[in-house]
Amino acid sequence: MFTDLPLAYSIIAGVMACFLFILGIFLEKEKKKSRILLIWACFFLATSFTGLESAFYAEGYNIFNLVLGFNLPLVSYFSVWFIFIIWLFESRKERKIWIILLILLIITVLIAMNCMNCVRM
Repeated sequence: MFTDLPLAYSIIAGVMACFLFILGIFLEKEKKKSRILLIWACFFLATSFTGLESAFYAEGYNIFNLVLGFNLPLVSYFSVWFIFIIWLFESRKERKIWIILLILLIITVLIAMNCMNCVRM
């Protein structure tokens, strides 16, 4: 019951992320609009991951233990998205953006791993 809402948010954010990625890829000639759309797509993707983590946490699973314990489906799910984002920004010669996003991701993961009860449902 407590997982329904975070999973719904995760699905909605994932669909929005995919939509924004597609729109950002098709607007490649307008660099500024494309860059903004792709950055927002990354934020929606992070929101989708957060909803997924919240649903796992509500069921009593620590997603960080599952991923770091090499659960192949989860590792491949996250790895494919990270590789896609790196490839997408590298193909547009915008290395600075994906490096900043990676640093933000690492900081967020470190905070989430060390404070699992910071955000209560």
